[in-house]
Amino acid sequence: MPFLGPVLAFHGATDDAWQLSALVVDAEDPGPLVPEGGQEIPAQPLWTVNGRTAWRYRFAAPLGRSTRYTVAGVEATVQLPGVGMSPRMAYASCNGFSDLATMKRVADKNALWRRMAALHAKTPYNLLLLGGDQVYADSMWSAVPTMKRWAELGWDQANRARFTDTMERQLEAFYFNLYVERWSRPEVAAMLASVPNICMWDDHDLIDGFGSYPPERQGCPVLQGLGGIARRAFAVFQQQVDPKGEAVAGALSPARGFSRGHVVGRLAIVALDMRSERTVDQVLGLEHWGEVFAWMDRLDRAEVDHLLVMSSIPVVYPGFDTIERVLGVVPGQQDLEDDLRDHWNSRPHKGERLRLIHRLLDIAARGIRPTLLSGDVHVGAVGVIEAARGSTAGTTADVVNQLISSGIVHPGPGGMVLFALTHLLDSADEVDRGIVARMTKFPGTSTTFIGGRNFLSLEPDDKKRIWGNWIVENDDHPYVKVIHTVDS
Repeated sequence: MPFLGPVLAFHGATDDAWQLSALVVDAEDPGPLVPEGGQEIPAQPLWTVNGRTAWRYRFAAPLGRSTRYTVAGVEATVQLPGVGMSPRMAYASCNGFSDLATMKRVADKNALWRRMAALHAKTPYNLLLLGGDQVYADSMWSAVPTMKRWAELGWDQANRARFTDTMERQLEAFYFNLYVERWSRPEVAAMLASVPNICMWDDHDLIDGFGSYPPERQGCPVLQGLGGIARRAFAVFQQQVDPKGEAVAGALSPARGFSRGHVVGRLAIVALDMRSERTVDQVLGLEHWGEVFAWMDRLDRAEVDHLLVMSSIPVVYPGFDTIERVLGVVPGQQDLEDDLRDHWNSRPHKGERLRLIHRLLDIAARGIRPTLLSGDVHVGAVGVIEAARGSTAGTTADVVNQLISSGIVHPGPGGMVLFALTHLLDSADEVDRGIVARMTKFPGTSTTFIGGRNFLSLEPDDKKRIWGNWIVENDDHPYVKVIHTVDS
């Protein structure tokens, strides 16, 4: 049996098939992948660390049927939607723990992965959207000796320190092993082997807050070296591309990041890379935004009903001032503060946020329903953006919904914080004249946030709607929100 895998990744759709890849980690060439009724696919090495290699296989799977495949002694089956049909999807984020104390208070760490697998066994998922923090690298500060010593240096001394060969070797081993350890858990591995994924990273896939440190720390040799190795691991394990420069399928701005866009059935999906170019002053660069917006502008209402925008950090969420007030009355919540430090609502990012909001409202006005999918904050929640001006004011085309699902493994911040957040929230955020962003009541409840661990089941129907079902730990029934098309 391999150390890890197979892990399926989605690389695009044609008229009658999906382009997929499978990743396996093994010490030696694990032999060919054999798809049912197809030719053997040879393994391609992507990255070798300490005698173990990540091997990739590229293959196509036909629409409208299940395809069994075998690789490295493992047999799995992938089920794809019919021709012209939108996929049934699961969305998840925060697949790990930010610290040892948090991990110890969770008895059944992968309970929700088992629950997802049970739902998949009844009605198969076709696509798995992983919205950030697929692994948590925070243990690096104690597990990697050179990084532990570096973190103990004074601020200026650490910023001047060089990135050594020993640091590089230890960090390569750490990130490689982190993916193997986290993704080889049986409950996780079962889903990764049978449902193709679209992944986008967030800070914990690198280190907590990466990109939002002061310039002298963010640009120092050690953090830049660390970021390069985390990027290599992300390219291999989450994007399944050669880290030496192979383009990601669907890449929207390959010179600047991993943002990618796909049209699948009558559904468009864009995953925003909000880490590669992040600084204290920006989330994406202007050229990067330009290429993302150009792709969105090319979407055709005759071919696409919905646009799902994967924004790892919520676009609609309480303002930073509110969060600071909450933290002020609930001591000991520094972990929550870390999660919210580099949010869209922080002052340096509000201009980019406003441009994104206007573009999404423009897309709605063209007849395509945009919906934001977000994680990061360790709660389930719903936000909405509404425009009360322009030609679409008062119609269904003036609404953008946001669905937050977080996390599938990381626990929520606890009842005291949820109570404080709910009752100290500003009722609305006027992001521009006539445009309001606000949190709404969570479906089927009288509260705004759900603190239980959760994931989203996104299920299209024959009326072109998408049913968003939050599957929440210890709740027998889902919490449901329906996303209608603009013309309905």
